[in-house]
Amino acid sequence: MQMAKRRRNGEGCFSKNGNGFDYRYPYKDALGNTHYGYAYGKTKEICIAKAEKRKAEELGIYSDEDVNENMLTSQWANNWFENYVVGHVKVTTISDDRSILDKHIIPGIGHRPLNTLTAHRLTLFYKECSKKSNGRGGTLDPKTVKNIRAVVNRMLECACDIGILKENPNLRAKYPKCTKKETQILCPEDYDKLVKYCIEQGTQWDMLIVFFLCIGTRLGEALGLQWSKVNFEKREIRICQQLQAVPDNNKNAKYKYKKEIIDSTKTKTSNRTISMSQPVEKILRHVRALQAVNKMKLGQKYHRDLDLVFPREDGYFTCDTTFRAFVNKRLAEAGIEHHKIHSFRHSCATSLFEEKIDIKKVSAWLGHSCIGITLDTYTHILPHHLEEVAQAQDNRFKRIFSSNEKDIPDEMLPQRETSQQDDLGA
Repeated sequence: MQMAKRRRNGEGCFSKNGNGFDYRYPYKDALGNTHYGYAYGKTKEICIAKAEKRKAEELGIYSDEDVNENMLTSQWANNWFENYVVGHVKVTTISDDRSILDKHIIPGIGHRPLNTLTAHRLTLFYKECSKKSNGRGGTLDPKTVKNIRAVVNRMLECACDIGILKENPNLRAKYPKCTKKETQILCPEDYDKLVKYCIEQGTQWDMLIVFFLCIGTRLGEALGLQWSKVNFEKREIRICQQLQAVPDNNKNAKYKYKKEIIDSTKTKTSNRTISMSQPVEKILRHVRALQAVNKMKLGQKYHRDLDLVFPREDGYFTCDTTFRAFVNKRLAEAGIEHHKIHSFRHSCATSLFEEKIDIKKVSAWLGHSCIGITLDTYTHILPHHLEEVAQAQDNRFKRIFSSNEKDIPDEMLPQRETSQQDDLGA
């Protein structure tokens, strides 16, 4: 007699019940907790089909007729992510949205029915988020809470668009406001000191630090730069891609995320071509010479296929965490206080303003989406140049009145009568 095939763990079990079968199956809810469900059918296939449908409902995967306002917020969150996020936004946005859903939104309000969410409930949720630990001995930054609110808003706005909700309660919810942090830049003395010190050291990553200070790219743009985007003949560098950590769909992978070059930048205007100065050209040629030595040394172990300008010594992607540690070490060795890598971008912009470069050109050089971002970010630098505006007005009035005075000559101003002056003086 042939033995029945043993079902694997997690597949559930059948038991005979009259003219049909009872199927006991395990499933996980939207919060990741394991439960057991039961399905009855005349055949095992019918039982499995019913079970799969219920599992999908728990994960938020609904058919059009099943989507309604009575579902849990966690169910709609997963449904929204699978159908309206994946395949419709950038890979990095998909990763960020999934992380925010799993860490904050689903644990915080996922157990509540979608139609019971109110502005007051969401306000309390954001207040609770602001008190959560950030894992470093503090609480979540208001910017993080703002990002959580943005995902909630997109999720509920989509529910309104397809008719599940009548209005978006998140529009009236309150959340902690972000206080703008002062832009951190290197002072001119530290800027010069760091450039000289890194040039003296001469390693690939030292050249990358100088590259940041000269070009002002974002970290992902520099680490994702390939030699095919560098044109020495035209003396141009094409910035049109970036290195990002994206989810690894391989279940057997050692890490949850993998490094990958994305064929897009932060914004459309970030795709730009910038001219190569002579110092930058020397830096890049020096880096290429160092890589030639590494290629000879490592042979086939060198990752030639990646064609990276600023890789590790073996040609593979540079780990941003490792590079940050390297930068901190160099700053300490040069006798400079701690600065974030992004402050090099601000320092580059500041140096351009100090050279009296037009703000529109600086905005295009940095790849800002609009000139307003440049103005808002570097307002603290611009007042130094307002003195030039005042000087220009002085010069214009000198030409108008042909006078040595810097302002309007006194004889050109209307004189008050003596009696009026006395009355005012009294």
